[in-house]
Amino acid sequence: MGSAEKKFSVTEESDSKHPQDWGRAMAVAISRLVELAHEAGDVVEDENLYGEDLHLYLTETEEGANITMSWTPRASAATERAGQEQG
Repeated sequence: MGSAEKKFSVTEESDSKHPQDWGRAMAVAISRLVELAHEAGDVVEDENLYGEDLHLYLTETEEGANITMSWTPRASAATERAGQEQG
């Protein structure tokens, strides 16, 4: 099964309720999405996320926010990566 058939999702916690303070949690979540794709056997690097739709879901916690990032790789991106590996 190629990554285009998978959905990756990661939740990170921020200890602030202010959006300007959520950057680190979002960056960690995005990096973990790439790690999950690697664990699933996909050859993905950070630059493969360009042009992809990443979804953000926020839930309030007592002291801050949980930031969930999810990603379903596009079939064309998976095909392109496979072609780059062979070429």
